[in-house]
Amino acid sequence: MRKFTFTLAYCSYRGGVICGREEKKLLEEALEKISAKASEFDLDFYDMFFEICPSDIIYTFGAYGMPTRFSHWTFGKSYHKMKTQYDYNLGRIYEMVINSNPCYAFLLEGNSLIQNKMVMAHVLGHCDFFKNNAYFKGTSRDMVESMAAAAGRFRDYEFKYGHARVESFIDSAISIQEHVEPRMLIKAKKNEEGTERKKKCHATHPSTSYDDLWSLDRVEDCGGCECNQIKKFPEEPEKDVMMFVVQNSHELEDWQRDIMSVLRQEMLYFWPQMETKIMNEGWASYWHLRIMREIDLNEAEAIEFAKMHSGII
Repeated sequence: MRKFTFTLAYCSYRGGVICGREEKKLLEEALEKISAKASEFDLDFYDMFFEICPSDIIYTFGAYGMPTRFSHWTFGKSYHKMKTQYDYNLGRIYEMVINSNPCYAFLLEGNSLIQNKMVMAHVLGHCDFFKNNAYFKGTSRDMVESMAAAAGRFRDYEFKYGHARVESFIDSAISIQEHVEPRMLIKAKKNEEGTERKKKCHATHPSTSYDDLWSLDRVEDCGGCECNQIKKFPEEPEKDVMMFVVQNSHELEDWQRDIMSVLRQEMLYFWPQMETKIMNEGWASYWHLRIMREIDLNEAEAIEFAKMHSGII
């Protein structure tokens, strides 16, 4: 059986609140049993790092989408909405899991022991999905570090060019950030095929700056090729507006180009999660049910788990 690394810790932003050793010991024992059972079911996931966080921290992570992301007012808006729902008991985030290697999971501090057991089993299902689903094959597994580096550069830009100017540009870039092409490998292959076809088309033609002198008195037929057609820019409709602007704009400064590149990479990272949200949650829910049925639960835990699971499904 493959051995995985599991770490359970408490958030360092807890303001001096001390958790009992008994609570941590019970969670560690439960995590060991859950991970062993998941391995028996042949779930394949990265090394896991769990952290217990208070509500304000985990909702901050939820609003930003990542613990290390750059600051922007839209994230504050999302935080206020989610935290208000939590305060009025209208919604609750039990956990947050990061698609990375190793995989990071943040558990809500107010969860009961049985809630955290179910959440940890749920997280292992998510991580297995992240690692093995085809839509996630091309995603970066080190986005935690990449986003932290980008956030540092954004702060430097604010110091150098002014907070208002940088924020205004980010507002504009965010308005088109979903106009990306997540299937870049397929598109690259098509572009290579098109380039090869054009090379064959012009193989018998002169390639100097005086080409027009050779064709003043004749019109050649290249069999339907694009030689005599009017050039368009771009030659084909471009779905990835973010990349097109970054590569072709003559107005962007270097720091603006960097910001747009970062936003595009982050959107490509989150895109598979948006595409597979229902399947991802269904896969994690299926496996937390299978795992929880196989581990020892007392009568009270079994009843509470049944209520939680029915609420999720």
